[in-house]
Amino acid sequence: MAPSSSAPSATSAAGPYSAYTQSYTVPWVGSPDFAHLTSTLKVEASVNGGAVSPFTVDTGSVGVVVPASEVPNIPADSPPGSLTYSSSGLELTGVWVTASVSFPQAVDATGAAAGAQAEVPVLAVTSSTCRGGGVNSGRCTGAIPHMLGVGFGRGNTARAAPTHNPFLNLAAMTAGTMRRGYLIGRPGLSLGLTAANVTGAWTMQQLTSAGTPAEGPHNDWLTPTGGFQSGSGPMHSGKVLVDTGLLDMIVEADGLPANGTVAAGTAMTITVGDLRYSFAVGDGGPQTPTEVHRAPARNGTFVNTGLRALGRYDLLYDADGGFSGLRPG
Repeated sequence: MAPSSSAPSATSAAGPYSAYTQSYTVPWVGSPDFAHLTSTLKVEASVNGGAVSPFTVDTGSVGVVVPASEVPNIPADSPPGSLTYSSSGLELTGVWVTASVSFPQAVDATGAAAGAQAEVPVLAVTSSTCRGGGVNSGRCTGAIPHMLGVGFGRGNTARAAPTHNPFLNLAAMTAGTMRRGYLIGRPGLSLGLTAANVTGAWTMQQLTSAGTPAEGPHNDWLTPTGGFQSGSGPMHSGKVLVDTGLLDMIVEADGLPANGTVAAGTAMTITVGDLRYSFAVGDGGPQTPTEVHRAPARNGTFVNTGLRALGRYDLLYDADGGFSGLRPG
């Protein structure tokens, strides 16, 4: 789908979303306090009708990851697969299975219990290894995670394509009656965008199309623009990833150290499109990451904000229109 001519604002949200009324809300496991986030956000889900487990909602990756022991009826000829999380160095190996991913606690727009389900490739994991190399590799335990990778702009391979994202392939989205996208907010996770849930003062960014998809009918969108300033240094502009899979932050820029952590007390300013927020490392504020790591600038300036960027904001991703947005929560 081609980009819209302009990003929807708080007053124009009814424009792109008024044609849609279908959505689901899925509650967070454990009623997290967004002002003091100490763990990742989780929702309950099951794969192929297997065990219901808490799954981390990870905007920093694409694809569903689950222990193979929790996936019933894996075909014997399922192709082998693997993936590695760059920040932890955790390598997961198993088989790819096209499976149903269900959200048993989902309710529809009227508040009634509803069967929210997507059919996507799933990595059923049989083994894991800590390969090292990432800024969080010291915390790698080798445990097989339950992960809902729902990010965008994570690469041009088939495995990173929107076809692997369970939040963009719900049955109503496939039928064209639900706007493809999601909203990470205080009350819970909203699947499907409507004029009723895209309300308030959003700061929207029009994303750039990633072009012809490696797989499936829908193109992906590139990582949003943004940047960071450390201390009294210059503003480094490039790309920004609001990654809900991490509690810490990673910054990269040419001319800066390629490893280590930013010292406690250092003033940091982060930009996400036209939105700007600040903190001092270690100040304990709602948007302050647990740590700020430096990493090699392999692809220019980049900042991974981590989950705690949402200490004061809700996050929106519109896969049909190609928008990302933040709204005061």
